[in-house]
Amino acid sequence: MASGLTPEPSGDAALSRGPLIGLLAALTRHQQYLKWPIYSLLFINFVFYIVEDSATLAREGYQSIWDITGAFATSLDIAGWFGLLLVFEIETYWQQVYAKPRVRLVLNALRWACFGILTHTLVVYAGDLIAVLNPEEVFLTESYCAREDHPLYRLHNQVYTPISPAACLNSLPEATALWSFEADTLVDRESLKIATQQASASFIECAAWLAAGLAFAAMAWLRRRDKADGTWTTVARQTPHLSYFMIVGCACLWGWYGHYLYTYDSLLWLGGFAMIEANLSTWQARIEELMGG
Repeated sequence: MASGLTPEPSGDAALSRGPLIGLLAALTRHQQYLKWPIYSLLFINFVFYIVEDSATLAREGYQSIWDITGAFATSLDIAGWFGLLLVFEIETYWQQVYAKPRVRLVLNALRWACFGILTHTLVVYAGDLIAVLNPEEVFLTESYCAREDHPLYRLHNQVYTPISPAACLNSLPEATALWSFEADTLVDRESLKIATQQASASFIECAAWLAAGLAFAAMAWLRRRDKADGTWTTVARQTPHLSYFMIVGCACLWGWYGHYLYTYDSLLWLGGFAMIEANLSTWQARIEELMGG
């Protein structure tokens, strides 16, 4: 199996190049065994998100393509990251393949298409955050509760509970302050606070992942051109670490509210990105080795 700029060294060949290179080669081999279970688990999460987004589309309905892509924003986001993982894998681990002009053209087109999908998700999450920050106060009336064409929901901590017209009418005498930032969905003061925190976490986490992905693409571009120093290289190298800090914070918030799948998914994706960072580090070591240190 070819890896890096040269075939994978093994046995005496690795040792003859020095203990550091032999250690890097060993780590690379173990890394390849580790990453496939991680990628498989991420794909299982992807299936869960498709089911979840399908339920969102069924609840909200749609009138345009934007409504469909908005409902499936999370699933599309993960599909985009799988595409980027493929590009990063070939770019940093199978450079002999990436060096072919036609392959490079296709992969670069795929890269920017995936970044376009991720930007779409960021725009959707930004719209959700703006809506949560600007809710409309709702006053329950008999005409509002008696609607049968559009069922009402009560939202609390990402759980949508249907409200029947009879239950809505029965709550009129004791109705508390209610708000709505989604069509046919009501929240109370505490639920609105939780929704605001979660919408903020979704937007921040999405932006952090996008920044990390752009940083990895920049690092690969700079290293192919042997630009290991400079301000842009430093920024590209440090950006993922800042992004990871923000992502872990958002993952903790999801765990705090009992959404352990989101926490698990974020931490698992951090493992996937660690594989890419390992590829980049080994790639740099190979370049330095071929250039005599």
